[in-house]
Amino acid sequence: MLPREKRLSKSKDIRNLLKNGKRLTMNGISLYVAKGRGRIGFITTKGFKNIVSRNRAKRKVRGAFESESLFLDNYDLLFVIRPEILELDFEKIKETIRRLTLCVKDEGGSFSFDKVL
Repeated sequence: MLPREKRLSKSKDIRNLLKNGKRLTMNGISLYVAKGRGRIGFITTKGFKNIVSRNRAKRKVRGAFESESLFLDNYDLLFVIRPEILELDFEKIKETIRRLTLCVKDEGGSFSFDKVL
């Protein structure tokens, strides 16, 4: 579990990141990235059937992120999870998370979108 100071939980911060952050999308996960204090958030879209499937998807993505131990101290990250993620196995989710976070460079605020492919 993420420590409290590493969680992105206030709705004002999440709205700000959705509005002003750079977006990367792959396999049912969108990653919004902006300069910040190294906080991480996980949210789902409204397309899920019920709360059980939403929570299952968040647990899968959160577990994949924590197992990879990929923390970026200078950026706030927000993972937006879509229902397609439930069709993927855990290894595919881990690979997607790894590829999305590799796109974020810590050099001069530039993002490398070519590392995704």
